[in-house]
Amino acid sequence: MKEFSSCIGIDISKDTFHVCVKQLVGEQVSIKGTHSFENSYVGFTEFLRWALTKTKNSETLYVMEATGIYHEELTHFLYSNTKTVAVVLANKIKHFAKSLNIKTKNDKADASMIAHYGLERCPEPWEPMMLQMKSLRDLCRERLSLKQNIVALKCQLHALDHAHGTLEFVFQMKQKQVKFMEINIQEIEQEIKRITMEDNDFYERVKKIETIKGLQLITIVTILSETNGFAQFNNIRQVVSYAGLDVAERQSGLFKGKTRISKKGNSRIRQCLYMPALSATNHNDGIKALYQRIVERNPTIKRKGVVAGMRKLLILTFVLWKKNEAYNPNYRWNTD
Repeated sequence: MKEFSSCIGIDISKDTFHVCVKQLVGEQVSIKGTHSFENSYVGFTEFLRWALTKTKNSETLYVMEATGIYHEELTHFLYSNTKTVAVVLANKIKHFAKSLNIKTKNDKADASMIAHYGLERCPEPWEPMMLQMKSLRDLCRERLSLKQNIVALKCQLHALDHAHGTLEFVFQMKQKQVKFMEINIQEIEQEIKRITMEDNDFYERVKKIETIKGLQLITIVTILSETNGFAQFNNIRQVVSYAGLDVAERQSGLFKGKTRISKKGNSRIRQCLYMPALSATNHNDGIKALYQRIVERNPTIKRKGVVAGMRKLLILTFVLWKKNEAYNPNYRWNTD
């Protein structure tokens, strides 16, 4: 991993962002400057000029937290100006600050802490998503959001249907909303298929993964768009952890807690895999065998078998995408 002699920590919000430049001289870390700028193109340009005067010719890493959408414009601006950018989850900075027993929290202190984290941990550089993947991710997320809204509306319809004296106008309005969202979902799915089929190579690779019984195009595209085509994943463990399907053990001394999946990852991947995993436990011989083995060990918690199926489907998607191969049901694979 490349080492940097300078790091600029960026704490960004809707209107402004605070920065702190730290430099490593020998084993000593020194602050070269702090400043705040507007979260706009003008502010970005001023920041870049200011940063160059502070870092001069040293190798510099720009680090910021993933703060919803407010960091996106700055990351793309810096990347387009050939700067090395890293985007870090906020909880990592939080735990790093706790490890140093830092109690002060404000924008200036946060920028300093982010810069310190960047120098010490050297996070992986950020790269922008391909335009195709970005478009597919936006569509898949909107589809998921609409599905969640439909579930909520149907619960409301159920309550209204069983309530006393429900106004028919309100009931009909909610029915229309459900119908409208269902039409929107159909349109989104058609657009997802259209974009997928525009790139022949991409579509052929998706079709190969679709040979796995239980997985269909929408689910596969959702996984690929949420992981940017597994561009920054090198092994299965990283992929499973990113989806929050890794096992978290809680044990200390005589205490032995329940072993669960961590759920510290991309919840959208878990959501899109649940129903395919249920289907695969009946129609996919490999997943079915895995499910039965898990259920035999845990007869009262059958969902563990479904979660294991979700994990296996994700692993298969990753492997087939990386190898550009179709699924071979006769391949001997580990069912544990």
